[in-house]
Amino acid sequence: MPLDKPIKFTIPGKPPKKSKWGNDNNAKLIITLREAALKARKEAGYSDYIDTNVNLKLTVYAPNIADLEYRQTGDFDEKRPVGDLDALISGVCDSLWAGPIPGVNKFKPSSLFEDHPDVGPGKPIIIKDDSQIVSISATKEVCEDSSYTVEIL
Repeated sequence: MPLDKPIKFTIPGKPPKKSKWGNDNNAKLIITLREAALKARKEAGYSDYIDTNVNLKLTVYAPNIADLEYRQTGDFDEKRPVGDLDALISGVCDSLWAGPIPGVNKFKPSSLFEDHPDVGPGKPIIIKDDSQIVSISATKEVCEDSSYTVEIL
C-alpha cells in the first residue's frame, strides 16, 4: 500500500531502545509506540502497512536534552538526560517495521507481547522493513514533559 497522506502520532515518555524486544521495560515502550502507530495508521485510512519508501520525522521533547553534568536520582528521574539522538532514532525505526520473528535465531520476545497480539513482533505496523526509510529528520527540544512525535511522510 503506497503512502498517500502522512501518518503522525505523539507518545508521552521517551522512545524505546533498539533491539530490546525481550526486555520487559523496553517492551512496554515498544508496545506503547506500536499501539499508537497502528491507531494513527488506521485513522489515516490505511488498512495495512506501507510498502513504498517513506521519510521519517522524529521530534523528542524532554526537560533535559543534553546536560551531561546533571546528577540523576535514579532510572526514573524525569530530569535525567533523554539520551543520544541516534539511539532514539534507532529505537523508533526498530519499532515501526515487522521486527524480529519469534523463534527465528533463538529470538524470544518479552511475555508482555502476549497481551498485545496486534502489535507483537513479526507484524508490520507502519512499514514492512525499516530499509524503506529513505530519509530521517530528527531533533531534541526542551520541554517540561517528556514525549515524542513521529511523522511518516
